[in-house]
Amino acid sequence: MSTQLGESPYKVLGVERNATEADIKQAYFKLVREHPPERDPEGFKRIRAAYEKLRADRERAETDLFLIEDQPETLDLSSIRRPAVEPPEITPDLIGRDLIALESLLLLEELRLDSKRMN
Repeated sequence: MSTQLGESPYKVLGVERNATEADIKQAYFKLVREHPPERDPEGFKRIRAAYEKLRADRERAETDLFLIEDQPETLDLSSIRRPAVEPPEITPDLIGRDLIALESLLLLEELRLDSKRMN
């Protein structure tokens, strides 16, 4: 099993992008039996790395966000819709309000995570 830079973890595990967690786990264990670490350490590392990227919702979402290999090579401009209303002019005041709103969201997320840790 050779390692390819930037290879999709879905391809490594042989699952589709819409695979369930159970499908991913099943594919992982099947491949680990075929490529045990004592016999194929490089193949095992590759399989393990792919599994780590897909095993939980958070890791999978991050992986999907940065996976671009399954995207079409050309952009179909007909699929892009223009908004019915023109966006507002970007001003320092608008940027300031957006930054305050973003900071508020980040603080709320931090509070949510802190309350989860306490429970």
